[in-house]
Amino acid sequence: MSEEREVGETEEAETEGGTDETRLLATEKVVAAIGDGIYQLDPAGRFVSVNDATVEATGYDRAELLGEHASFLVDEAYVTRVEDEIADLLANEPGGVRAMEAPIRNADGERVPCELRFSVVLSDGEFEGTVGVVRDISWEKRRDAALRAQRDELEQLRHINAVVRSIDRAVVRANTADEVERTVCDRIADADPYRFALVARFDRELETLTIVSRAGIDEEDAERLRRMDFDASDGPAIEAIRNRSVWVVQDADRGDEWGASDSDAGRWSMAFVPFRYDDSIHGVLGVYANRPFAFEGPEREVLGELGEMVGYALSAVKTRQALVSERTIELTFRFSEDDYPFTALTKQVGGTSRFEDAVLHPDGSLLLYVSTEGSDPERVLEFLEEFEGVTHFRAITQREDECLLEVRYAGPMAFSTLANHGGIIRSAVAEEGIAHVTVDIPESGDVREVVNAMTGVFEDAELVSRQTVEQPTETRARFRDTLDDRLTERQLTALTTAYRAGYYDWPRGSTGEELAESLDIAPPTLHKHLRIAERKVLSAIFDEPERD
Repeated sequence: MSEEREVGETEEAETEGGTDETRLLATEKVVAAIGDGIYQLDPAGRFVSVNDATVEATGYDRAELLGEHASFLVDEAYVTRVEDEIADLLANEPGGVRAMEAPIRNADGERVPCELRFSVVLSDGEFEGTVGVVRDISWEKRRDAALRAQRDELEQLRHINAVVRSIDRAVVRANTADEVERTVCDRIADADPYRFALVARFDRELETLTIVSRAGIDEEDAERLRRMDFDASDGPAIEAIRNRSVWVVQDADRGDEWGASDSDAGRWSMAFVPFRYDDSIHGVLGVYANRPFAFEGPEREVLGELGEMVGYALSAVKTRQALVSERTIELTFRFSEDDYPFTALTKQVGGTSRFEDAVLHPDGSLLLYVSTEGSDPERVLEFLEEFEGVTHFRAITQREDECLLEVRYAGPMAFSTLANHGGIIRSAVAEEGIAHVTVDIPESGDVREVVNAMTGVFEDAELVSRQTVEQPTETRARFRDTLDDRLTERQLTALTTAYRAGYYDWPRGSTGEELAESLDIAPPTLHKHLRIAERKVLSAIFDEPERD
């Protein structure tokens, strides 16, 4: 019975698990089918077995690998680390598994990042070698590198945005162009991603740049930059101005030109950011980075927004100087322009048109208030209805041969252009197709800049007079400047529109609903802006002035 039972148990074992030979065959098939590389080393570290995945991954034939030492595929430094791990396993954890990363050198000489997992093989307590798994982790490495780059980029953008916000707060309080330029240079040069910054002013007529401020760079380096022709007519700074966008020199060989230290030698990138606002270019900001291919994507966009913000600040400084200057230069221009609505109006319909005021509409167009005399109001309205670029108009008041108009015009205008150069329009009158425009600029202002701005909008504009004018001690402009400091842009827009549209006349020339429609805002929003603005104006008149 015992013999029958033994035979039965043997048959059952063979039926359930197969013979040793069939089990070995099954194991070999599994090893061969696994996608990761599997290998076995003898006690001396030589390959005694490799599966198909190892052969495919390394690019060597199986015959080339078998008998070779592990250093055939792995650098000696990693072989030493593996041997240390094996010694520790044998001494402390014979049944354990160890893992490490190591580059595998394939038949093409490339190093493929891999993860090694291995354990020791013992037979009757004797060390018979190691068995291990090799997994290609190239994809994980690329993914991790991409994630790190993304995190670094987001952190860098966060830092740059913080710098830009600090510049925004600082330039709003600046009183001169020098102060604006110096602030921008200092804050940018102090930002971690950048090494230095410089600002150059632009001469529109000569198309030249003059460095007026720099930070993080000494005179010697500035001279080297000049020798690199950054400001040449075909250089990157001028290209940024011509294209009105950020212009970048990427991955440029620096060599010893900048006296680079070991930590930043090799490559560099530089961005040139135009200071622009509307159609005006005030200069350019140069930003230097110790890294190739800097200023990509969002970083370039942020710098572009910085250029627009600084351009606006420089325009505001010039306008403010014109308002508060004790002496101004008065310039009078004459031009005839058929594409300009109010010269064309007086030429085709007759009479006189006079500029009263202008308000910047939220959509970027100008809301103009113009009075006409000596012409039929109905013919004036018919003319405006057909004129290209006029997107909205209405007669606020009209009598037999005169009217007050509200006109939204999207075409080129001199008003915003002159304001960007510090010019304030004091009067503008058109008659028989010819306009005379008088502009005040600060005594320190650049007359040539303003003349260029006028001829840039009106081709036949001609400067017919220039004189220096003394301003009274307390001027309307000074009071207006005080209000500008107190009122937000929306409040000032609402108040000016209401005043020019006859909202405060009796009877009213415009209702609140009409004003709200002109500004594309809800009537309650309009009334809120007006109420707050009115209180601020009355406060400026009746309250005691603030003391330092």
